[in-house]
Amino acid sequence: MSEENKTVEGVSAQAIGAATVSEAPESVAAPVAPKPAAAESDADNARDEAAEPGSANAKPEVADPASDGLAAKPAPISAKAEVEAPVIRRQSLALRTGACDMRVGVGAAERIGTDLRGTVGKPRAALVVSGEDVSAELVESVRRSLVDVGFAVTHTMLPSGRAARPLEVATGLYRELDAAGINADDAMVAVGDANVISACVFAASTWCGGCALAAVPTTLDGMVDIPVTPRALDVPNGPALVLARGNVRLLVCDLAAANLSASNEGNLMGRAVMVAGAVTAGERSFSELALHADAVLSGEADGLTEELLELTKARARTASSSAVAIRQGLAYGRDFARALRACLPSGDPCAPTDATLLAEGLRISARLAAAHQAPETDLVELVFAQDALLDKLGLAEVPCDIAPQKLVEAFTCTGLRHSNRLMPALPLGYGRVRLTAVDDEMLLQHLTGWCRARRKLKRRLEREAR
Repeated sequence: MSEENKTVEGVSAQAIGAATVSEAPESVAAPVAPKPAAAESDADNARDEAAEPGSANAKPEVADPASDGLAAKPAPISAKAEVEAPVIRRQSLALRTGACDMRVGVGAAERIGTDLRGTVGKPRAALVVSGEDVSAELVESVRRSLVDVGFAVTHTMLPSGRAARPLEVATGLYRELDAAGINADDAMVAVGDANVISACVFAASTWCGGCALAAVPTTLDGMVDIPVTPRALDVPNGPALVLARGNVRLLVCDLAAANLSASNEGNLMGRAVMVAGAVTAGERSFSELALHADAVLSGEADGLTEELLELTKARARTASSSAVAIRQGLAYGRDFARALRACLPSGDPCAPTDATLLAEGLRISARLAAAHQAPETDLVELVFAQDALLDKLGLAEVPCDIAPQKLVEAFTCTGLRHSNRLMPALPLGYGRVRLTAVDDEMLLQHLTGWCRARRKLKRRLEREAR
């Protein structure tokens, strides 16, 4: 744990409320009307009469197959056992740029054709755009589902990861859309990570005034981050500056199509976004995420589905709010993450990932908020509860050696590149993330403490590695 954390014990998030499990009602037999007493006595007499040998109503005797050493034949099976259909959860996200129909469940991608037909109406043509790291089996499953309902499908590929986000790569999709004959009534289908889907959001929202976009994300950040906040594209010397007003119309989160338990960049970023979204949404959302943290780590379907639906809905409420102050919560942690990225050498294979930098941005922002609200102590609990949850989700502290003044300058430069207001988004409480003016002296003091702690962490790890 970093140096500034030594004085206070870690506070784990307390789950409020117990998870409820719904059970299917047991089948109830239909009530049988009682027979009249007279009818019962007549039936008994008839049975007795039939049982007497020699009577007119007596049935012929049949040899018992078991007595002859013959095994009795089993009763014929009238129908095959029914197989349970996969459960697909659905919710609609109301955004300022349009609505997003979200489907979550194992096997959801297998019926994307039927779902997309309900979005565009009469199927005609679709362009499938996949990342280079997407399995051929998943792409073929999506293609067949679209063809089965009447789409004429064309397929193209994009680089995976950050290589999909340069502006020229995204605009290259225009040539593919033109060649496939896609118009405003047709559709694009993006299959891949968050960066691939973001490039398709830009192309789909600007082609012919906007065509429908469906997405099958293969990473956790594509499921929880992109439906609400697609990522901006890069231009030379200007990362993440180009963003079109558009969104995914149909989001199909197939939990079997990706290994969500792996600690890769996309899944780690998704976990960091979930923590930021939970703090922004409120204490209840944060406690629920802490309760389902193990499910998020393991990729367990039920718990992960609950968190995906809950946090995307909460983030959509934040993004679509009519109050500007509430919408500012979407920037939580990202301003300091950009500053940290600017201070680190580019092209270093050992450089921290964007996910770990966002997690560090959340840590710095929470500590600044606690100092800004002093002497209140409630935010101290938020600081350490957030630290504990980030650590549990695999978002460890970043060992690095950065001069405090350099970090302050990077925060100023990157902040002014995106806005004229140099105010970080700070959590003034659960559900209260706001752009806040911070005194220069306080900013330098806390960034100095952060840099000192991370420098000590780096030196300790180097000593242990010798």
